[in-house]
Amino acid sequence: WAEGKNVIFDIDVVGGLRIKKKYPKETLAVFVKPPSVDELKIRLKKRSTESDDKINMRIAKASVELATAPQFDEIINNYDLETALKEARDLVAEFVGASTSKEEDQK
Repeated sequence: WAEGKNVIFDIDVVGGLRIKKKYPKETLAVFVKPPSVDELKIRLKKRSTESDDKINMRIAKASVELATAPQFDEIINNYDLETALKEARDLVAEFVGASTSKEEDQK
């Protein structure tokens, strides 16, 4: 921030809320929410990148983290990856005062 640059973190909810509390005006806290815990489990299993034990741990953690979503500035419902990515880009662009490519096309 000291150099006038923007930083994007992908961190757990505790870390995200801690940064938001310390830098409330400089921070846009975005919670990416799965359609459901069941859908999250299906998606994690399809990836085949983690053991069943690890997936179960992540599901248990996600169930707790979902309760913190209202504490964030924005919530993105991740029903579809492309739509969620576009929404994330638009939120960040708006927060930092940049324009998205779609806005540029409309000029």
